[in-house]
Parts: sequence; structure tokens; C-alpha cells
Amino acid sequence: MKTLAASAAAFALLLSASALAGDELTVRVPAPSSYTMQRSEFRDYAYTYDLGNGRTIRFTQYRKHFFAQLGDEPQTELFPVAPGELVTAAGTRVAFNNDGTEVTIRNYEKLSLADAASARHITVIASR
Repeated sequence: MKTLAASAAAFALLLSASALAGDELTVRVPAPSSYTMQRSEFRDYAYTYDLGNGRTIRFTQYRKHFFAQLGDEPQTELFPVAPGELVTAAGTRVAFNNDGTEVTIRNYEKLSLADAASARHITVIASR
């Protein structure tokens, strides 16, 4: 009986809180755990790669931060998500093969200032 009364009180409290908030309902969803890439792992990828479109991309690190730079464009920070895989805040996904000699770049247009307005969902494969 006490459980029923407590459940009813909790429901009433939830209902009144919902009424105070209006039509908005907030649900917290925990973010997936992030991958921590070791500096030694990134060293296998810290090279300049030749792209099929005649441009080059260079991967560098500064302390615990990782960057990509297309030609003379500004550097873009990369965030590790899995072994050999990084993403940018704009949604470009960079995936290195096991030995780091080849890299696949998905949504390349979000990385390049020159290609940003011209295309969608470009995938580029580059090698060093």
C-alpha cells in the first residue's frame, strides 16, 4: 500500500513538474565513452599524404591534440573515436589503415574550404 502511495505521489510530482515546464520534456542521454588515442599511436599517421585530386593533407599533433591540414588551409582539429579513426567537429571522418600508409577521408567537403559548397558526401583515399 505504501508503494502505491509513493508511486502516486511521484507521478503527481512528475505531472506538476511537466506542467510547469510547458510542453517541453527533457531526457538525458549519456554520451558514449570517448576513445583516448595515445600520442605514440598517432605517430604512425603523422605524415603528408597525396590525395587523388592533386592536393596533399598533412596530419600533425601538438601535445594531446591532433590536426589535419589541407595544403595551405588552416589546420582542423581531429578527435579520436576508435583506433585509427578520428573525426572533426564538422563531421569529416578520417580512417587510417593498420600501418598508416593509407587514409580514407569521408565527408571530405566538410574539411576543405574550397570544396565545401560544391559537393556532398565525398570520400577520398590517400596514400603517403
